[in-house]
Amino acid sequence: MKDQELTSMKLDVLREIGNIGAGNATTALSVMLNSGLRVEVPVVKVLKFDEIADMIGGPDTVVAAVLTHFTGEVSGMTLFVLELEEAKNLAGTMLNKTYGDDFTTFDHMDKSALKEIGNILMSSYISSISTLTNLKLSIAPPAICVDMAGSVLSLPISELGQIGDKALIIDSKFLDNERPINGFLLFVTDEMSYEHIFRTLGIG
Repeated sequence: MKDQELTSMKLDVLREIGNIGAGNATTALSVMLNSGLRVEVPVVKVLKFDEIADMIGGPDTVVAAVLTHFTGEVSGMTLFVLELEEAKNLAGTMLNKTYGDDFTTFDHMDKSALKEIGNILMSSYISSISTLTNLKLSIAPPAICVDMAGSVLSLPISELGQIGDKALIIDSKFLDNERPINGFLLFVTDEMSYEHIFRTLGIG
């Protein structure tokens, strides 16, 4: 997405999609977790991948990432990325588990819990796009990886490199009994898909 083509109106639309997705995710996660977990109104930005790595903590920061592809009338990739400590806190909310100071391991159950949370979150955002635009979209089963942020962010570049070096990032904050847990949702697609989304909403 080109900076000069992202008008304030288009950015407002992307923010609204983010807000609706956050609301849907809050409802779904609260029911699933039977807790007071809330998702705050997100901050929506368009950044270069190296800027995103810095925002997460730097390219060498170890992160957990849930990623999936969406297809249909528009297509692309979404990633839900958290620093490993934040990922464990979020997974622990689902598993009713605390880690103390031990953030060195991230076992199969932890990964499964985070993958389910990430799937609900990403599906909520894709669903909000589909609902607002009436575009038919489907989302693939998610995968999860634990690696350095630079390596994780190289995945959309290697798969979708032709789209450019920028992505829409939705800076999400979860509140579990008022304890903040920070995560980042990346929405990566090509210029034609963005324009198709905007056209369906009457924005040239």
